[in-house]
Amino acid sequence: METFLHAVASVTIILLLTATGYFCAVKGWMTVQVKTFISRYLMTVGIPVMLIYGMQNNLTRADVLAAPRLLLIPLLVIPSCVVMSLLAGRLMKLPHRQLGVFVMMAAMGNTIFIGLAMCLELFGDIATPYVMLFYLVSSCFTQLIGIPLVRWSGEAGGFSMQMVWKFLRAPTVVSVFLSLLLVGLDIHLPSLVMSYAKYINNTVTPLALLLTGCIIHEIGLRSLRLTPTLGVMMVFRFVISPALGAALCALLGIGGLVRSVYVVELAMPVVTQTVVAAAEYGADEQLAAQGAAISTALSYLLVFVLRGFHTRRWVRLRWNLPHFLLCAVLLTVQCVTMVCEVRLWIVWQLVCFAGLCTLNFYPLKAAVQHLIGDRLARLRKRS
Repeated sequence: METFLHAVASVTIILLLTATGYFCAVKGWMTVQVKTFISRYLMTVGIPVMLIYGMQNNLTRADVLAAPRLLLIPLLVIPSCVVMSLLAGRLMKLPHRQLGVFVMMAAMGNTIFIGLAMCLELFGDIATPYVMLFYLVSSCFTQLIGIPLVRWSGEAGGFSMQMVWKFLRAPTVVSVFLSLLLVGLDIHLPSLVMSYAKYINNTVTPLALLLTGCIIHEIGLRSLRLTPTLGVMMVFRFVISPALGAALCALLGIGGLVRSVYVVELAMPVVTQTVVAAAEYGADEQLAAQGAAISTALSYLLVFVLRGFHTRRWVRLRWNLPHFLLCAVLLTVQCVTMVCEVRLWIVWQLVCFAGLCTLNFYPLKAAVQHLIGDRLARLRKRS
């Protein structure tokens, strides 16, 4: 139960941080200058340092050399999704400013912040090495293909030697090659550098989500709806990508825990760096913010769906359909009143939240007691 609550909390934190950015924009604190600073800081300092820190902290040369076959799944699935989503974008005749954003959203997901928490909840700590192997490939594609595509969408004209030179000089790209070099040579950075990198790493996700909330405010909650473009992106994100991963695992004879971890990772929501890159390079940041917000909200539901399917394999569930439907109605009312900004929508939110807590009082009480008891037991062991 503790890990389940951790997975739910990871998605809830994303929504809360996005809502905080929205609140700051409503108050007028998130000005154009602040937006520019956040996007510039993240693209030149935050994300590059985060990548180096993640690789250094979670991967070794032995990990990579021991599992070359396992790396094939993301190495094949992510480029396949890039190509297919690019063709789909051309067929839908998307504007130039949207095409790169659409491809990055369709092909690349949130591997660590949501993906790691989800896999730990479903499979336990044994899944961590496989998540890190997936992260190695996913982060490289995000920096080397995803962000350059968004930059191409935001800049006038097609590919040129000048753009290639800009691409090679980009801090995010340099950080990829530096990270791979450090891992390949099995070089470990000094503890002082890693401590500094840890602090920088911890700023990336919150700032990216604050920026997302600010852009959603600029769009307006009424405009936050599932358009045909976003609908196709969701199909890629939650259907085509994991289906390709499952098919390749079957083809390569990869099963068990590895297949489960990879399928879950391939069904994660839009990576938040899409919004940052779109805001920095002049691509369609509104489309990026909409995609990130809606896919993250859907992943909130995905936590419960995956937990339900996974648990049914081991434990017979007590399925109470009326209780489930009533909770679903309350959640729907919450979403509708917030998106449509009905009068006194905050009051509606509080009423629905109180209703959900009342309906689920005993399970929540048991979970809290379990967490407190477990924490006290750990403290007693230490003492």
